[in-house]
This record gives sequence, C-alpha cells and structure tokens, in this order.
Amino acid sequence: MPLPMVHLGVADRYFEGGRIPDAFVLGSIAPDAIHRRAGTGREDKLRTHFGGKETTPEQLETYYALWIGKHPEEEWKRYVQGYFAHVLTDYLWGIHVYAEFKRQVWQDGVPEAEIKQRYYVDTDGIDFWLYETAPWKEQAWESLLRTPAYAMDPLLTEREVDEWRLRTLRWFEEPAHKPDVPPRFLTPDIVDGFIRRTGDEVRTILGEWEKRLSLPAGSEGLS
Repeated sequence: MPLPMVHLGVADRYFEGGRIPDAFVLGSIAPDAIHRRAGTGREDKLRTHFGGKETTPEQLETYYALWIGKHPEEEWKRYVQGYFAHVLTDYLWGIHVYAEFKRQVWQDGVPEAEIKQRYYVDTDGIDFWLYETAPWKEQAWESLLRTPAYAMDPLLTEREVDEWRLRTLRWFEEPAHKPDVPPRFLTPDIVDGFIRRTGDEVRTILGEWEKRLSLPAGSEGLS
C-alpha cells in the first residue's frame, strides 16, 4: 500500500490546501504504527486496518461509527477521521494503482520473486519525490512534531503511534533510504493524480458517514 507521504498528500487534498488539523495529520499515518511492534505480522496489520484492502467503505462505516464516538474531544475526532482516511486510501490505492502496477510488472516480465522489491523501490522513490517537492510538507512536519500521540486501544498503543511518528520524521534524513533509481512503474504523474482524486473521494465518503451519524435513528430513508 502507499507509504506515509502519499497519505499526507491525501490529507492535504482533503482540506483543499487549507490548514490540516494536527491530529488529522497524525491519524493519516497512524494505522501503519503497527510496524513498531516487535514480532508483528500480517494479522496484526489486518486488525489495525479493519481487514485490509479488501474491506469496502460500506464495511468501514460501521467501524468508523464505533471509533469516532469513543471520546468527545475535537482532536480525537480529527485523529479518527485521519485514521480512516488512511484506511480508505489504502483501499482505493489497491483498486486504482496497485492493480495496474501488478499488470505492468507482469507485462514487463518482472519475475514474481522480484515484484515486492520493485514495488518498494518505486514507492520509496515516490515518497522521497513528495518529501522534496510537495508544498505541504513543511506544514505536515510541523503538525507531526507538535501533536500528541493517541492510542487506538486495543489496536495500537500510544508508544507505537509516537514511535511511528518519529520514524516518519527521521526517515528522509538518511540518504541511504532513497533508491538509486527513479520510480519506473509508479510515476509522479500517476501518484499526483491519485492523491487529487482520493482526497476528494475520501472527503465525500467521510462527509456521508458524518451525515448519517447525525441523523436520528430510523430516519435514514426520509427525505
């Protein structure tokens, strides 16, 4: 699935270039904080992503309604919105980007054993491209530096989220993390188009969820 900078790009588009709430920024990368847990595996990531890329927006809405109401604070609500924006972005990436990536690498004759490595060369390259060129990067970094971490108990601990935030901030400072070759299959044009479309689509989906949450029970079908 996409790496942190793509998720932060979607957050920027979600707010149409305006100021992104700090908690939403952190929520946008938080589901992947599971990688900071020792001995973690696929099942752990599926839990933090409510089933992974196969989980549809219709299924996710039920989880959203549960988590958004756990605490009344505005910062918590923004954090949960960012968290679910991340999960929705993964879902849409799987449909619109990853499926096409797999088609292209198969067509190009990339051996099955090398596809995963090729994918991360491209996604790491794209993340560095966004880090170096995106006008919203400075604001996102300031938000990640000052916002407190939130647990998603029992999915993620506060420490895991905090460590993932720090890992994201520090990752791009190490030149060895940047691939030696430019992205081949996941180009900047493809990813830029995805970010724009997905930010708009996620805003619409979350808006519809919020609208239904605000309706009195049983009134969903009334006009």
